[in-house]
Amino acid sequence: MSNKECLLEEGWYLLKTKVRQELRAMENLNNLGFDTYCPVFRQKSKGTIKEEVLFPDYLFLLLDLEKDLEKFHTIRSCRGVHEMVHFNRITRQLASSGRMSKKEEEKAKSDLLPKPIPNGEDIIDEIRKIVRILNNKADGVSPDAFEPGDKVVMNHPLFKHLEMTFEKSMGAYRGQILISHIKEQRLSDGTTQKTVVKKQRMQVRLDDLEKA
Repeated sequence: MSNKECLLEEGWYLLKTKVRQELRAMENLNNLGFDTYCPVFRQKSKGTIKEEVLFPDYLFLLLDLEKDLEKFHTIRSCRGVHEMVHFNRITRQLASSGRMSKKEEEKAKSDLLPKPIPNGEDIIDEIRKIVRILNNKADGVSPDAFEPGDKVVMNHPLFKHLEMTFEKSMGAYRGQILISHIKEQRLSDGTTQKTVVKKQRMQVRLDDLEKA
């Protein structure tokens, strides 16, 4: 294990593959024990459904330092992989041009390594949602699976504890919900009384909702 590899960070990395070799690169990386994700969606064209890669010539790799560090050096030589995408292009250009002193190069050693995608987990979650929407569209499944009056919950920690009612669709992928802010009060007989203190309407993505 080199000193450079010790400076790597865990997270989702972006790989550039050779032209139209995303699936080949993914298969070879998976065979080496890496966790990868290549967003593939179904598309209906002229009555037939075919699969397409959402981001041609790119692939996502989840780096787990505990299990992947020893084999990190194999990524570049893996068939189908062209390079790891860096989010520090200026620092790399300075280093390759010879305009950095040895001391500066040593200080910037970690900056010369590929970096994880900023907010990678959130971005991957959003991509998975987009793929689900596209697949539902190709399969003829309506994204609007809710009826007015349905009790729903939102996949967000700030809203999960609130009472929500689906009111209406707002286009193909959005809807309007009614949020009820409830105040609970314990009565002298030991029972709990719930009182609606505020109601709030909100437009949300249907993909963020589930039936309660």
